[in-house]
Amino acid sequence: MVDESGFEIRRDPDAILRQIKEAERSDEPGRGKLKIFFGYAAGVGKTYAMLEDAHAFKEKGLDVVAGYIEPHTRADTTALLDGLEQIDCRTIEHRGIRLREFDLDAALARKPQILLVDELAHTNAPGSRHRKRYQDIEELLRAGINVFTTVNVQHLEGLNDKISAITQVRVAERIPDSVFDRADSVELIDIEPDDLIERLNAGKVYVPDRSWVALSNFFTKKNLAALREIALRRMADRMTRTPSVDGAACRVEAGEDVLVYVTPDAGNVKVIRAAANMAEAFHGALTALVIESSESKKLGPEERARLRSNIDLAEELGAHVVTMHGDDVAVLISQYSITAGITQLVLGSASGGKRLFSPKENLVSRLSHLSYGAVINVVPVKDLPMQLSRFRPATGFKLTSGDVVKAFLAVAVATAVGLLVHGLGLASSVILMGYMLVILLFATRADGFFYSVIAALGSVLAYNFFFTVPRFTLDAYGINYPFIFGFLMVSTLVASSLTVRAKRQSEATARRAYRTEALLESSRELQAATSIESCFAMAAKQIMKILDRPVVMYQALRDGRLSAPEVYDVPGSGGGDARSVDLVSPYEVAVASWVASNNERAGATTNTLAEARCLYLPIRSKGTVYGVAGLVMEEESEDFGSFEKNLLIAMLDECGQACERIVSARERHEMRTKAEKEELRSNLLRMISHDLRTPLTSISGDADMLLSEGGRLSDEQKRRMYEDIYEDSTWLINLVENLLSVTRIDEGSLQLDMEPEIVGDIVREAVAHTNRKGAAHDIRVDVPDELLMVKADARLIMQVIINLVNNAISYTPAGSRIEVSARREKTADGHAVRIAVADDGPGVPDADKERIFGMFFTGSESGLLKEGGDAHRSMGLGLALCRSIVRVHGSDLVISDADPRGSVFSFMLPEATMGGDLGERGDGSAEGGSAVEDAAERGLPGAGLPDVGENDRKG
Repeated sequence: MVDESGFEIRRDPDAILRQIKEAERSDEPGRGKLKIFFGYAAGVGKTYAMLEDAHAFKEKGLDVVAGYIEPHTRADTTALLDGLEQIDCRTIEHRGIRLREFDLDAALARKPQILLVDELAHTNAPGSRHRKRYQDIEELLRAGINVFTTVNVQHLEGLNDKISAITQVRVAERIPDSVFDRADSVELIDIEPDDLIERLNAGKVYVPDRSWVALSNFFTKKNLAALREIALRRMADRMTRTPSVDGAACRVEAGEDVLVYVTPDAGNVKVIRAAANMAEAFHGALTALVIESSESKKLGPEERARLRSNIDLAEELGAHVVTMHGDDVAVLISQYSITAGITQLVLGSASGGKRLFSPKENLVSRLSHLSYGAVINVVPVKDLPMQLSRFRPATGFKLTSGDVVKAFLAVAVATAVGLLVHGLGLASSVILMGYMLVILLFATRADGFFYSVIAALGSVLAYNFFFTVPRFTLDAYGINYPFIFGFLMVSTLVASSLTVRAKRQSEATARRAYRTEALLESSRELQAATSIESCFAMAAKQIMKILDRPVVMYQALRDGRLSAPEVYDVPGSGGGDARSVDLVSPYEVAVASWVASNNERAGATTNTLAEARCLYLPIRSKGTVYGVAGLVMEEESEDFGSFEKNLLIAMLDECGQACERIVSARERHEMRTKAEKEELRSNLLRMISHDLRTPLTSISGDADMLLSEGGRLSDEQKRRMYEDIYEDSTWLINLVENLLSVTRIDEGSLQLDMEPEIVGDIVREAVAHTNRKGAAHDIRVDVPDELLMVKADARLIMQVIINLVNNAISYTPAGSRIEVSARREKTADGHAVRIAVADDGPGVPDADKERIFGMFFTGSESGLLKEGGDAHRSMGLGLALCRSIVRVHGSDLVISDADPRGSVFSFMLPEATMGGDLGERGDGSAEGGSAVEDAAERGLPGAGLPDVGENDRKG
């Protein structure tokens, strides 16, 4: 549905499809199942219940292994480990402390049917492959391993704010709600709070010293009751968040999408969590909007780190991050929400009074007027100081030394110009215009609006001091001066403010244009690519050009491995002190291989294999990985802005789509080739079964007659039978030779013996081996230059000439003239020799001139070519074979009409000269006829040169 403004307000169907695919992930073939034992606090018995289930499945004959079980002081829980195979933990040294961590590689190598991994929300020690344990479990599931694990309700990201408000304890180890919701099975382990407190007092959860501390803080009866209620509600809520499955199809409701405004504020995490919960409740997609204004580049390191952390949190909760540029936050949010059809807007607010320069309307009020039809949800947070400054268009009221210097310099220059004008005796209005012009010019170099205030006040004071009577004092006598001062103040303030605003808008427009142009240029180049290698090279060059960082590209091979890395770099590019040898080290290659096999990003700035030198992203399309791109990150700043990140992802997605197009085209070509080969095979079998029957029947009948009735036959009758047997057997031999030649050319195994040869010898030798029926025709050879030479394979060219002459013999009446000629012609590359076979027969219809060179083409239905023909022995291979041989020589066989009647078949061959190509033969002698003589000595046509019957003008 589209409103009157032309904006799309219906939810994007692609977003619904993405949600359906996400819902079907758990049903991917070969993917493991995840079961979570869920509790509301430590000590409820999650690990105990998991171990009991493990023993039950082991008794049923399943392969169950304990991957990692958190060490417990509870003897009954530890006793359940007996009888279960355990994977040894790996030890990691961190700050002098030996830490025990789950060995992911050992678990993947062991690959049991069920693996037990305790503590789903655990944060791995530095140096581990993944930052969080739930990422380890995700890799296990992709490997087809079923996993049992445990987690408490306070570790869910979406409930963190609510639980911390109740318990006054903020939990650091958290997991995205999507991990919990996508689990195949969740079992709630529940006991009464009083029973849990009793277990704590008995020392069954913690040692006595820790139990007393826990009961005094977190494990109060009030807190436990609240946590239990939250856990029960979350279990019920999970049923509404999980898409319902009916057979093989998933039903996903097309709900309302949610947009959250992300800022570099500590309190923004609460806003993001609230938006993620709303998106889950509405069954919609979550979009995180990041706005880069002119003030963004002035953010400090701490603010940039918080912004990156907030963006990572949004992505972790399933948000699609979008970056926009501009200073008017309200306009940008409303424009994007209307265009994308998003009806739920979430942003933060703060309590407190208005600030000095805050406008009358805050962000919420402006959005309520701009985003008609949208629901604006405000999350109240106390620690959101920067949000207030973003509730209005960025005014830049931030005092900087640069703007102060520029303002005083502008006033000084304007005053100097005014003194010069005053000395010339011009009117005071010219001086006022000079102030406005100079301050306006300097405003194009200013960074903030504070320049406008200082410049306006300075202009008024300077004009009063230097140009009003009495001069050189701040006194002003006259009824007009207040109006003059007011005009100068307002005009300079407004003009300079508008100039600064225009400058900022032009910068934002330039960035948008830069990104658009970069994507368009990448799209144009990738659309022109014809191979995956060229796609990768173009994408790498574009990324390096735009981001000024070295790029490492890996291509995914068909056997699942990666090709050797290609490093793209230019002198002076970014990337710190990166060297090519560091970028292709075994560790870097291993990270790239992990990305290709898991279809997930990894490396620098991520939570997976973060020690890598590069950020590695898969080049993919529709779930298929075609390669991996590694972007070198700066040593001192292992991050780059969301603008660059989105640009990189967009370019790699474009590259993946181009690779998909190339692979699809290649597959279509292979399928078409396979279909053509199948058709060729079926036609060949059909033609052979039909056309071999006649000569074989004739040979068999003549042989039977000679054996049974030989004594009663005359010598003349026997001679005719012998000739028939010879001709039929020769036809069969030539047929087989043609089929073998076609097969060798089709497979590309035909080897050319290119030597300088005398054309006259080739032509005369070929004519001498034509069909004996040629005696009834007038066959002539016309080669005026006896020393005319070509560089070719003499045996194959003779085969072409023999086939063409025999074709003319078969399809022209007796007495027709057939002429074989060879003449030198001038071409763009020098000189070439045209060899032609012409006849004065009935000719070839125009409709058949292109089809005549196709395999198995045996003529049209018009009957114009049947005179003198032997169509019952035609398989339609002769002319197709001739054209293939000529094309192997780099030329083409063409047909034209003879004058006044008949047909001409001709082709071109490169000329060989006495002093050039002949010298290549070693001794410098002219051995032009040696190859011809060798071919003749091997016996033609029985030596592989087909004879008449197979080569008909009908193909």
